[in-house]
Amino acid sequence: MLRKIASISVALVVAGGVMVAAPAEAAAKISNGVACTKSGSTTKTSGGTYKCAKNPLVTNSKLTWLSLDCVTAANDAVKAQKSAVTTTENFKAQLPVIELGITTETANKAEIQVKLDAATLRLTAAQAKLAAAKTDADKRLLTTAVSSWTSATRAYASKIRNIDITIKKLEAAKLAGTNKPAELASNVANARDSAKLICTKGF
Repeated sequence: MLRKIASISVALVVAGGVMVAAPAEAAAKISNGVACTKSGSTTKTSGGTYKCAKNPLVTNSKLTWLSLDCVTAANDAVKAQKSAVTTTENFKAQLPVIELGITTETANKAEIQVKLDAATLRLTAAQAKLAAAKTDADKRLLTTAVSSWTSATRAYASKIRNIDITIKKLEAAKLAGTNKPAELASNVANARDSAKLICTKGF
């Protein structure tokens, strides 16, 4: 009888242990956010591969299991933020240089425009004189003058067109430099939000 009671007691203890152990094992199921102790260790589960690490998106974070997708997304988000800071600083440093370039090119254009206007007036006057010329000598002289002033006006006009192209490029660079910080900030925010979603605790 005593042996039967002892056997039943052992059986009950074992059964009780199983019943207690099952919930404990379930509670320790590996997923994002579950505490771990050995940094850098990895383990595979039916849900994927997890790594014991600190979440770079969380300040003063503790060691927890993180899916490899989470680790990659979080590290990418951190890198994007650091890169955005550097890029933004570079753009800010370039803005004064770009603005100086626009000012300088605009002044050059104004100077050349004055020369173009003067050359155009001389060309018009030479053409009028050529039309009224009576002698062959005058015609030859005025024809040369017309040709010279025509070349001058074309050269000045070409310079102005090139300056306009340069100014447009500088203005586009200025606009990009002005808008880039906000664009980068938006990209960083999206990267962090995406990483946080992938790193959701329990996944």
